[in-house]
Amino acid sequence: MHISDKADYAYRKVGKDGSGERKEYPGRTLAEIISDEPWDYVSLQQASPLSGIYESYARWLPELYAYVRARVPDDAVFMLHQTWAYAADSDHSGFAGYDNDQMKMYRAIVDANERAAGLVGIDIIIPSGTAVQNARTSFIGDNMDRDGYHLDLLWGRYTAACTWFETLFGHVTGNGYAPQGMSGDYVRVARLSARKAVLHPDRVTRINVRRLSER
Repeated sequence: MHISDKADYAYRKVGKDGSGERKEYPGRTLAEIISDEPWDYVSLQQASPLSGIYESYARWLPELYAYVRARVPDDAVFMLHQTWAYAADSDHSGFAGYDNDQMKMYRAIVDANERAAGLVGIDIIIPSGTAVQNARTSFIGDNMDRDGYHLDLLWGRYTAACTWFETLFGHVTGNGYAPQGMSGDYVRVARLSARKAVLHPDRVTRINVRRLSER
């Protein structure tokens, strides 16, 4: 833990040159990682099994927030990343804490994140969980995960990325980037799901996009 400043963290960093190259630096302390850059934004999130349990935030978040806040620029903006509910047939052991009920987990995540953000005065929540739940109302259905809890490598991750983009910059529906291998209908679902999540972060919005094969 950061209290003892142990070198127990792996620091992953993506290059700034547009190449997307990711490097990992094992055996770093949290203090070393925080001091590596003059951060503009800092995002915190809870582990997914605990993400809908407010008490898990109340116990640790104030201390973690204070620790990081003291080590970043005064104008750094803090955000809380809202994770997503598991697939309805997920076998993750943490799903039992929500009675293996996807909507129960989703609603718990939304509530816990809102309360946690207010606990430490974080103004921005990145509603990735709502975006994923939005996308599940589309033709994609409950196929946003690759193993029941980690996002699909294409449309799942892209939906979360679109949510980050919409939260920070806006106008994601007009963004020209999409991963290779994604058809236009999946791209539209991801962008629209993110847009609607930012507009309505605490409820699910139905996404009506027709599959290309149906046109």
